[in-house]
Amino acid sequence: MRAYIWTLLAVAGCAAGPTQDVNGSNDVDLPLGDRLADDKADGNWGAALTCKTLPTLPPLAHPEIVVSLYGQTVHLIDRSTGFDKVFPAGVGAIDTDAANTTLGDSLSYYPIIATGGTTFTLKTANIQSCKTWWTDPETGAKSPVFAGLPFMPWYGGYAFHGPIDNFRAANGGNLRRGFVSHGCIRMEAADVGELYARIHNAGSVPVTVQREPERDSAGVRVDIVQRWLGAECSADADCNYAGGVCKPNPVGGRGFCTARCTSACADRAGAPTSYCAADASSPGNGYCMLKTAPQNSDCRAFDHMIPTMVTRPRATLKMQVCAPGSRGWVGDRCRAQADCSGGTTCTGASDGQEGVCSQPCTRYCSDQPGYPSTFCADDAALGDTCLRTCTPASNASECPADSDCVLRSRPDKSSTKYVCVPK
Repeated sequence: MRAYIWTLLAVAGCAAGPTQDVNGSNDVDLPLGDRLADDKADGNWGAALTCKTLPTLPPLAHPEIVVSLYGQTVHLIDRSTGFDKVFPAGVGAIDTDAANTTLGDSLSYYPIIATGGTTFTLKTANIQSCKTWWTDPETGAKSPVFAGLPFMPWYGGYAFHGPIDNFRAANGGNLRRGFVSHGCIRMEAADVGELYARIHNAGSVPVTVQREPERDSAGVRVDIVQRWLGAECSADADCNYAGGVCKPNPVGGRGFCTARCTSACADRAGAPTSYCAADASSPGNGYCMLKTAPQNSDCRAFDHMIPTMVTRPRATLKMQVCAPGSRGWVGDRCRAQADCSGGTTCTGASDGQEGVCSQPCTRYCSDQPGYPSTFCADDAALGDTCLRTCTPASNASECPADSDCVLRSRPDKSSTKYVCVPK
């Protein structure tokens, strides 16, 4: 029944809207999702009822959009001209309701579940260049949280829109990059304005949505230009902020951005707050890590990081941060059996060589919400074991470091699939 209700909401929000929406709309919107406590409706709307001035930019002839849910990015591309720009995003919260089909996934993953596909169409005729009012689908109450910014639907009521937080501000609000919405893709006010300017004359725009962080043909994570703590890196220069350092992740195999510290760390607007975590290899010193927060409570936006209790240098007070570790399901890297969970075992690990969490099989494997599907594969090195499936067309974004996306058959040779296999 819950899935049926979601479908009704999506369809109801799909109708083409007017270009101006300042006087309210009868459209049924998706539930809003998380927003800051001081942004609750009180009738004092500030600049929220003002249509924001949109930029004049060269439109793209053949725009495409790739949305990464766990990467929290909106990637705008025009292959005919070489245009390529990545924007930060706030995506659907991680669903914890066992009655929902999106249990364990971002709420923005629902269109993929509903259709079985990953590519959708943004019809520019349905864009509202200045949407203000949101109608609570449960109570009918209205508030202008969309702040006079563009609203661009790509699947029913699922849309690209402004940041929601601090929606009364003259600039349209401020983005929290994380798992925050009820399914829509939130963007910085300036960014959603640019996206509109680049695509609104295109007629239709393909929108590809994927769960995992997007990767290029070299396997490098696609991310915004200005990196921050936790971002993937291969050298210190990738961490392009004051004091940025690229630290190896001994579990995941890829580096992550941090900064050296002894007591405190800098913070950045829109990101979880930071914490100086003691460095076991250098007494009295530490590295800056991001605290867990509702917008990223289980650290899944970061490659092979998990919630971990740590202390400051020369202190005993503990704080939970996103630190290197394995989530422990099929396809995750491991160094020891303790890294694996859910009935999986650490396969292929040896001195100085990471293994992969897996489990023996004869024909089928179980799946877990929020992860790529699994496949019972016959592999010469690993034996008959459950492995994570991967998609060559998306540059095997499902695979961890130091692995290949290769074709393997079932032990009984009844079918084949691409799976992630350690090199």
